[in-house]
Amino acid sequence: MKKILLFLLLIFTGVSFTNAQGIFDDTIHTATTFGSVNSPGAEGVQNVIDQNSSTKFLDFNAFDGIGFEVDLLGVSKTAIAMEFVTANDAPERDPTNYEIFGSNDGTNYTSVATGSIPCVATRFFSRTFSFANTNAYTFYRVNFTGTCGTSSINQIADVQLFESIGDSPVITCPSNITMNNTTGQCDTVINYNVTANDTEDGALTPTVTSGLASGASFPVGTTEVFMSVTDSDNNTSSCSFTVTVVDAENPMAGCPANIMQTAASFGDTTAVVNYTLTPTDNCVLINPLANFTPLTNINGKAYYLSNNSFTPQNAFNDAIAQGGFVGTIRNDADNTLITEAVNTVGGAGDLLIGYNDVDTEGSFVWQSGDTSTYNNWNPGEPNNAGNEDYTVSQSSGGWNDVTNVSTYRYLLEIDYTPTQTAGLASGSDFPIGTTTNTFTITDLAGNSVMCSFDVTVDANLSVEENAFSNSIKLSPNPTKDIITINSATNISIDSVTILDLNGRTLQTITNIGQLADGKTIDISNLVSGMYFMKLQDSESRVAVKRVVKN
Repeated sequence: MKKILLFLLLIFTGVSFTNAQGIFDDTIHTATTFGSVNSPGAEGVQNVIDQNSSTKFLDFNAFDGIGFEVDLLGVSKTAIAMEFVTANDAPERDPTNYEIFGSNDGTNYTSVATGSIPCVATRFFSRTFSFANTNAYTFYRVNFTGTCGTSSINQIADVQLFESIGDSPVITCPSNITMNNTTGQCDTVINYNVTANDTEDGALTPTVTSGLASGASFPVGTTEVFMSVTDSDNNTSSCSFTVTVVDAENPMAGCPANIMQTAASFGDTTAVVNYTLTPTDNCVLINPLANFTPLTNINGKAYYLSNNSFTPQNAFNDAIAQGGFVGTIRNDADNTLITEAVNTVGGAGDLLIGYNDVDTEGSFVWQSGDTSTYNNWNPGEPNNAGNEDYTVSQSSGGWNDVTNVSTYRYLLEIDYTPTQTAGLASGSDFPIGTTTNTFTITDLAGNSVMCSFDVTVDANLSVEENAFSNSIKLSPNPTKDIITINSATNISIDSVTILDLNGRTLQTITNIGQLADGKTIDISNLVSGMYFMKLQDSESRVAVKRVVKN
């Protein structure tokens, strides 16, 4: 068996695992709390040194961390590594930093080591963090701070300190990898190489602890890969790296061709025009939205995570103001997709969803009115403790009922449509002439393209009416105040009616008479914009002209 300590052979992050004999012995040592600790009876501080992953130390007062002290009963030990094991519950409760102190009188403590703990989703995951220390102590204090999410709770399964950890194998991970997506796909194949060697065992084969194996298709976004290797002495070393797949592909606009349409009836100044955009993307189409982080698009429903926190009722009101609802989760696949999307963008801890029993106690419904009966309650939930009428989804995907007291970030659900930046919506009354419609289509990665097309509406005229209309000229057009009407055929006009774009009459002038010398119309009283001028002669022939007022 190897006896030499070579902790410098650990990976650069200090992550490793070992089965060596630890300093803390639950059979003779007692762990006491340090700092402000509020633990349930079955999840007390002694569990942290019992080397049993199925028990844990939990502290509801995470604001000052979760800490403990151990008296080694007068025996001096020189700690040079700490093993940390994640507990069974929600990952957002895991601490993110540690500090180890030593003392020989139980009162005056010296800082021995500090470091950070990378957040992982894997439960009961053991890592060992090595550090330089040559001083022996008879008391040790370990304090953990921070949380991997917005939780107010800290938890740990086990902590152990070691004087020696043997000659650990050396494992080498590649540097972080970044690649673009494969064209037309929301992923790409990533190949990587991880090597491992041991002083006695020689070359070893690393295994994937979490993440994806080399040669797998990695999704767009960042995937953390943890690799580990164990030697014949049961010393385990680990390393990690990230694989980031960038969605570098623009959406397809699906823009319709230019549309030409004739007004339905004679004298109409508008026509109803319908059109359809068919945008597509290799990943997810979703519009940017102020104060919200885009998550995903499911069957035409865009889902966002609010950047701000609200009480449940205020969140329900805010969602309506945004034009949507607090999100509906319709099945297990959607629950998994949304949970992963929220965790990928940094997590929300407890995420408010639209399931509630505000109206009838015990009868949960979705704010959207959706008839979905799917739920994913945690064991023992909902329990309505303290009149809990609302629902949150945890980072694990499980649901709990909550009151209207605390604040949460919420899941927003809105019907997806491309963002229109100019023109009129499909089904609108389009005026005679040409209207340019433009849309911006954006994907989850922020790639965007523009769609632009023209809708041209012609007046409904007979051959005679068309000749009559073509003989009439307006000048100048655009104009600031006066417009002159002329006709090469010296026709006589009975009346001129000025209408707005919605066909409403603004002004009517009668007894215009012959146009040989031109007739002037004063429109200085109109605000700047586009108008229609309807001219009618004694034979009831009508011409409609567009006028632009500067």
